[in-house]
Amino acid sequence: MRWAIEIQNTQLERRNLEDLLGKLGFALVEESPYVAFSSPAIDQCSTAGEVFELAKKLRDVISGPAKIDPDFQLGAVIDYSAQPKRRHYFLHVHEAIHLHSTISATVTVAPGSGLSEEQRQAWQEARAEAEYKAKLEEQLSRLEPAYFSAKAEKVLELLAVEKPTGVTLFKLYELMRGPSQNGASFGREFGITDDDYRRFKAVVHHDSVSGDWARHAHGEPTDVVNPMTTTEAEAFVRGLAAKWLQRVRASRST
Repeated sequence: MRWAIEIQNTQLERRNLEDLLGKLGFALVEESPYVAFSSPAIDQCSTAGEVFELAKKLRDVISGPAKIDPDFQLGAVIDYSAQPKRRHYFLHVHEAIHLHSTISATVTVAPGSGLSEEQRQAWQEARAEAEYKAKLEEQLSRLEPAYFSAKAEKVLELLAVEKPTGVTLFKLYELMRGPSQNGASFGREFGITDDDYRRFKAVVHHDSVSGDWARHAHGEPTDVVNPMTTTEAEAFVRGLAAKWLQRVRASRST
């Protein structure tokens, strides 16, 4: 190993950090006072500056569109080829990203009655492990697409916009679909009917349907008799994005 990068600050527990970075090809390295990480790609870098640029991509995804750890912060780049080893420090500005907030309910599940203390403890350990694996999967469903696909990273950034308008929703649709000639194959792959698309297009494009929320302001009427509401359009795009991100993630393992 020639290089490693310190993690100066993170909210993530050690196991969670190790599991997340491992999926991206990184391995943790013990480096007091901080934990660090490295990878074969990092070791191929020629300079500390190249290492830091590679590490910045990871930082920006974890703290930004993947919504995993907003406080994730890099430390020094460690050069093990120097004797003694040398630390290179870089000044970097971390760009703030405003995220869409949601409220989720918490369901408490208790073990069955009549269990021994040993059985109760085993139940609690199994429950905690299942919860951790579910949390990890939910994190990876965002982290892997965002890290390996610039388009997926942009999709996640736009999904985080609070109160998206027709402009935002149609941009999301276009990012996922690609060029307009992909429309038919994209629709078939994700189960979008012609009627779905017409209803969606009517609300996002026409101010005669959705007022200032729409992309355009020319007052042109639409011949669609049952356009989506703005709420339906947002739900349509978010549901589509969930499927599309799954496809992006799955394409890495095929």
